[in-house]
Amino acid sequence: MIEDVHEECGVCAVYIKENGDTANKALFYLYKLMLNLQNRGQLSAGITTFNLNRSQLLDTYKDLGHVNEVFKTSNKVKSFNIFKRYAGNKGIGHVRYATSGSENRSVAQPFERHHGRKWKWFAFGFNGTLANFTELKHELLSKKEDYHMIYNNDTEIIMHYLSRQFQGDERPDLVEVFSNLSKKFDGCYNITFINAEGEIVVSRDPYGFRPLVYGFSKDKKIFMAASESVALINCGIKDVKPLQPGHMIHIIDDKIEIKKYADTKKISHCMFEWVYFSNVGSVLDHKSVYVTRTNLGKELAKLETEKINKDYIVVPVPDTAKAAGDSFAYELGVPSKEGIIRNRYVGRTFIEGGSRHDKVQNKYTALRNVLEGKKVLIVDDSIVRGNTTKQLVRYLKEECHAKEVHLRITCPPIRGPCFYGIDMSTVFELLVPRYENKPVSGNISKETCQKIAKDVGADSLIYQTVAGLIKSIGLPKNSLCTACITGEYPTPWGEKLFKKAWKNHRKDVKERTYAAKC
Repeated sequence: MIEDVHEECGVCAVYIKENGDTANKALFYLYKLMLNLQNRGQLSAGITTFNLNRSQLLDTYKDLGHVNEVFKTSNKVKSFNIFKRYAGNKGIGHVRYATSGSENRSVAQPFERHHGRKWKWFAFGFNGTLANFTELKHELLSKKEDYHMIYNNDTEIIMHYLSRQFQGDERPDLVEVFSNLSKKFDGCYNITFINAEGEIVVSRDPYGFRPLVYGFSKDKKIFMAASESVALINCGIKDVKPLQPGHMIHIIDDKIEIKKYADTKKISHCMFEWVYFSNVGSVLDHKSVYVTRTNLGKELAKLETEKINKDYIVVPVPDTAKAAGDSFAYELGVPSKEGIIRNRYVGRTFIEGGSRHDKVQNKYTALRNVLEGKKVLIVDDSIVRGNTTKQLVRYLKEECHAKEVHLRITCPPIRGPCFYGIDMSTVFELLVPRYENKPVSGNISKETCQKIAKDVGADSLIYQTVAGLIKSIGLPKNSLCTACITGEYPTPWGEKLFKKAWKNHRKDVKERTYAAKC
């Protein structure tokens, strides 16, 4: 994707049976899992581990930065000390992007709540967004409850609602705890949880918005769970299974059980996971990300209107559009060229220039000797805001002397905000609604595509169809969340926020709908 559109995070968990040489190496595996989930969050990383042989039974370590930055791997001594201090046989991990809240260390996850009673002392990591955040916050801050919010984000909301489940002297069943939460929460929430008795929960919300998988080592001594299958596979787990929506993995007293904690009202797997977010090597709910993206390229090729000749080349935007772009080119019989190279080692930087043009050139290098004089079919997975797309088109034409630039987008047009974990929460920031100016579903008109193409400087623009997207993923439409392209939100609060977002848009109110009162 040309533009930086982020999902909130990735989660993982590890349990090692307490015997043998690997007994206290949970952090080693958490570190490896988080490295393979880095695509899901680059703002911060953190872990909480459990170790009976230390006074700090649960201990949390987290900081801003990439996984290797957080764990100081460039400094052997510092890194060794971190791995030594936080050694344990159980733990959870988290990588984060910010869809809401501030960008500082205090809001990095996991969140830990200390307590003198071990079953009330817990930590957790969270992937998603609570659509009914405003309602839940209002309840906590009411005079009756008298809570105080420090961070004003949904992770803090979850911490408070978890804590409420542990009031009194009677220890609750964690299945009941998560069942009760499901009756309060509206939205997307995959949670990894661990307490100071070593009890672990890995739960997937009843809608199944975000992926969550698990598996065991060959000798059954190591259990792992993570947001994506590629993380487990790269840690040696061969048999990776998806956790079903509304189910949780419960680890207690060396027993590992899968339990249903909530009824599944409607399966709503986020289609954007296959289009963009997930690692191309992952398999989500039995559907390969790579195969889906090649299918998207095939479907897009069926829509091509240009009369192809030797002057045309296909250039996929790295990295997420590569599989689709190569497939698109193959179907048309056009060469697929790496005319745009991603600058992979730029990393997170505050010295990136003030203009979008500077940011494009920091992120990508376009090859003039590949593009000059060519009619370039640029394949990208999506256009959300459009500003960076415009700069890229200008870059290819003015500095690389491409003869023509045609945009080919493997995802249907984004027409609505996401309230389930993607950082696009207002209609105002989206490109297509500026042209349609009302909630619209179905395929985009040729006239609108022509207007957008003209405004971004492209010679033409073709979007994937909704039918092509559904066919490419290979799951029934009613088991996918396509809210941002169809306006069909699967939860009651998603529908409320969508109406509020359009109301704000008409009034030229640019505040985040996520924080708006409905």
